[in-house]
Amino acid sequence: MLLSSILLLAGAQSVFAKCKCAPTDECWPSTDTWSALNSSVHGKLARNEPIAKPCYQGPGYSSQLCQIISSNWTSNEYLAKFPIGYSYPLVESCPPVNATLAGYPQCDLGNYPVYSVKATTAADVAAGIKFARDHNVRLVIKNTGHDISQRSQGYGSLSIWIKSIQDGLHYHDRYVPGNGSCPSNWTGSAITVGGGYVWQDVYDFAATHGVIAVGGADPTVGVLGGFMQGGGHGPVSHFFGLGADQVLEYKVVLASGKLVTANACQYADLFTALRGGGGGTYGIVLSATIKAHPTCPVLGHNLDIVALNGKDDAVIDATGNIMSKLPALSDAGYSGTAILTPYAGPLVYTQPFLNLLENNSTEALESAKDAMKRLILDDLLQHNGASYLVTSTFTTYPTFHAYYSSTHHTTPGSNRPIMASRLFDKQTLESPKNNLTSLLETVTTQTVPNSTLWATLFNIVAGGKVLDPVPHTSMNPAWRRSHLLFQQIDVWPDNAGTEEIQQYRNVLTQIKLKAMKDMAPGMGTYLNEADPYDPDWREDWFGDDYDWLASVKKKYDPESVFWCWRCVRNEGWEEVTGGAWFGPLCETGN
Repeated sequence: MLLSSILLLAGAQSVFAKCKCAPTDECWPSTDTWSALNSSVHGKLARNEPIAKPCYQGPGYSSQLCQIISSNWTSNEYLAKFPIGYSYPLVESCPPVNATLAGYPQCDLGNYPVYSVKATTAADVAAGIKFARDHNVRLVIKNTGHDISQRSQGYGSLSIWIKSIQDGLHYHDRYVPGNGSCPSNWTGSAITVGGGYVWQDVYDFAATHGVIAVGGADPTVGVLGGFMQGGGHGPVSHFFGLGADQVLEYKVVLASGKLVTANACQYADLFTALRGGGGGTYGIVLSATIKAHPTCPVLGHNLDIVALNGKDDAVIDATGNIMSKLPALSDAGYSGTAILTPYAGPLVYTQPFLNLLENNSTEALESAKDAMKRLILDDLLQHNGASYLVTSTFTTYPTFHAYYSSTHHTTPGSNRPIMASRLFDKQTLESPKNNLTSLLETVTTQTVPNSTLWATLFNIVAGGKVLDPVPHTSMNPAWRRSHLLFQQIDVWPDNAGTEEIQQYRNVLTQIKLKAMKDMAPGMGTYLNEADPYDPDWREDWFGDDYDWLASVKKKYDPESVFWCWRCVRNEGWEEVTGGAWFGPLCETGN
């Protein structure tokens, strides 16, 4: 499958001025050359093999290993253990299958890197960068593999895998800049994250010091990389700002191989670009020092609306009404992600929100409860038991960590999701001129025939402190006037062919995303949770910051050593697919 696709590409490549060397090219580094790289990184170079290869007849076949792989195939924690473990693959070119069946598919690497440097030091990272530059090999950067836009994947590439860099988590009771000479207006506590840790690690570490870190909802997401560099939202971003707003300094390896400290005083332009301008393109971040905030008591509220007797339209109407009140709910201190999805038949709206309280006094609790009742529950409960069933539960927790640990947050991996999203401001959501129910009908019903795999998400992770401008940040300016990140997720079925997959993508981009844009013109989206095929991606992902970010990219990576799909300044290069899903990276001459 892979070989035939690449042979089709051979002719197509000839029209391009220059291409990165692919495994089938004469310029591909020799075995001895790769061995030399392995020696320079002290044996940390891995020649990648598909994770599910033990499921296929031939050398390495093992039914026992295959069973283990199959049972863990949607576990993000399991996938992150592999240099080519990805939560959202572009295409599964080697899925776990019963290889004893006739006609089972071929197993190959597909769009995954051929080699990975399992880096443990900055020197390992620099060696990998130099090798890719000197030998004209495509380079990608990976931590945990959480990236729905596949920016850490790449056919015929060398990957710098930072997961094994574990320089520790360090708590600073009072933040002092690393070089001591860069003044900072932050005098609170901080945490230095040295390497490939995930948010669960940081949340647990922060709790032992009585503080909160602003991280992702999914605990298996990596701290460094796309999350933080793309902006980063989560359960407490409403209260303290986006993840990028929290960064006090970075340590980053440049395309030249040099390790630098970037903060507000040195490499300030790079520091700004790395705080919201997207990951994988300016340099390779090895550590970050982030703000830590005193923990607070939490009021949790769970709301479920379940359609009765097939009356899904009633749930959509109720959801549209709630959607119009989310800005007011956000202003009242609530945060979280609600989900509308068909669950075992009936349509269900689920809203697990939280409210950080200054204290756990009766007055504070009752005030927060009253806001939820007044804005959402009083109207909703009038119709309880008719077209839908409503359940509402308040729960108190002594700390944020106690709240977070009591609820489920992990999303499944390797399940072929595609996503489109849009930031909504308060005026758009609250204006009676906008028919939010009509938007919900479009994104939930205008889909591929007979599809039941979808979810609509309502993230009130903005508003609050996210609205406050922060110096030296570069996320889409639309964040600073947003109260909601609206998302649509569709999943194609296991047996979908190429044409059906493309149909899913077209519907998402051309119908659903268009409906979001029509409802919220002049806004944008969160680049880490966006439609990777959005034709207006530069404007929608980066807003007015794109040209400035491109100038920073050119300054620190003039040779485009770092290239990734839909990243800043990826102009001039494209993947030559020749009708396949992936292919070599070539210059376009533009």
